[in-house]
Amino acid sequence: MLKIALYNPLVDPTEFIERLRADPDVRLMVAERDEDIAGAVDGAEILITGNRFYLPEPAALIRQHGRALRWLNFVTSGIDKAVNSGLPPNVVVTNVAGVRAFAVAEHGFALMLGLARYVRASEIARLKEAWVRDDITQPITNLARRHLVIVGTGAIGQEIARLAKAFNMHVTGISRSTAPLENFDDIRPREALVETAREADYLMVAALAGPQTDGMISRAVIDALRPTAFLINIARGSLVEEPALIEALQAGRIAGAGLDVMETEPLPPGHPLWSMENVLLTPHVAGAGDAGIITAASLFIDNLERWRTGQRLRNIVMEADGERAT
Repeated sequence: MLKIALYNPLVDPTEFIERLRADPDVRLMVAERDEDIAGAVDGAEILITGNRFYLPEPAALIRQHGRALRWLNFVTSGIDKAVNSGLPPNVVVTNVAGVRAFAVAEHGFALMLGLARYVRASEIARLKEAWVRDDITQPITNLARRHLVIVGTGAIGQEIARLAKAFNMHVTGISRSTAPLENFDDIRPREALVETAREADYLMVAALAGPQTDGMISRAVIDALRPTAFLINIARGSLVEEPALIEALQAGRIAGAGLDVMETEPLPPGHPLWSMENVLLTPHVAGAGDAGIITAASLFIDNLERWRTGQRLRNIVMEADGERAT
C-alpha cells in the first residue's frame, strides 16, 4: 500500500482526493490544518502540496515527521517559498509548470484589455452613476497592430504569443535563447531588453523568478518605455524594480500597469499602487481556474504511474540530491 499525504489548505483538493481514493493501492491522508501534518506525512512516500502555504512552521513539521518522503509534488509552478522554508532531504520535487500556462496567459490578456479599454475608469464611474463615454473614448486603444514584447518565452510566453496573434499583434520575445518560436515575429536576447522596451506598446513579464531574472525589469527598462506604453506582470513581483515603476506611473512617464503580482504580498495598506487610477491590480490569481486543477491532477496521476514503474517523472524541478533539474 502506497501512502500519499496531501497538505493543501487553500486550494480545493477534491479532484486529487476523488482520483486517489479510487485507487485501491493508495492510502491517502489529507492534512487540512497544520495540526494534521504530523500524522499525514508519517510513513508517507509522497506529499502533494503547494508553494503558497509551504511556510516555515509546516515545513518544519514535514521535515520532522516525513522521514519516509521521497517525492514532493507541488500543485504550483513556483517552489521558492518551499525552498526557503526547507525541504526534506533526498526528495525529488515536481511542479505544474506549463499546466496552467493557458490560464496565466488569459489573465495577462484580461489585464492588457482592461488597460487598453479603460475598464477601471468605467468601473469607478459606474459606482458614481456617471456616464463617461466622452471622457474615455479618446484615450481608449486597441491591441490590433500594437507591439507586444513578452519577457520570457517558456510555456506561458508561448501561449501569450499564440493569443496575441489572434489579436493581430506584432510579437517580440525576450529570452536566453534566440531560436525561432511559433507565433513570435522575432526573439531577442536579454541584453537587448532596454532597447526593445523602447519599441513596446505592451511589455508583458512572463519569465521565471530566480537569481538570473530578479530585478530584470530595471529602472533602465522602465525608463525606456514610451509614455503610451503599458507594463503587465503575471510572473513574480521580484522581477520588477517596483520603486522605479511607481515613480514612472506617478509621473505619467508610462500609460499604466496591470499587476497580478507585487514585491510584497499581500500588498500592504496604504501602498501607492492601491490608489493609482492608471493601474489594474489582481491578487496573484492568474493561474486560478477549475480547468487548471483538473489538469494538475491529471499530471500527478500520470506521474504516479511513472513512479510505480520506475520511469522518470515529468516536470522535475529538483533532483533527489538537491540539485536543480536542467
